[in-house]
Amino acid sequence: NTLGWSATAGEVDNFVFEDANDTFINDAEMQQRLLDTNPNAFRDMVTTFLEANGRGYWDTSDENIERLQELYAEVEDRIEGV
Repeated sequence: NTLGWSATAGEVDNFVFEDANDTFINDAEMQQRLLDTNPNAFRDMVTTFLEANGRGYWDTSDENIERLQELYAEVEDRIEGV
């Protein structure tokens, strides 16, 4: 758990979050796969990225945070059937 490790040890480099974000969020094919197979897990992943940024463990662009917030709203609507 990268967020937990950041909270307890403060030893997670920024690139770890960036690489994970690139792999699971910014890759359109992977993003769609996660949304289709387990939207709850995808929502949890997005939440973790937002929390990591909010706690100061991950420094990323404002545009990326806005995109994560949009994705959170989209997946929440999907889960709720809106």
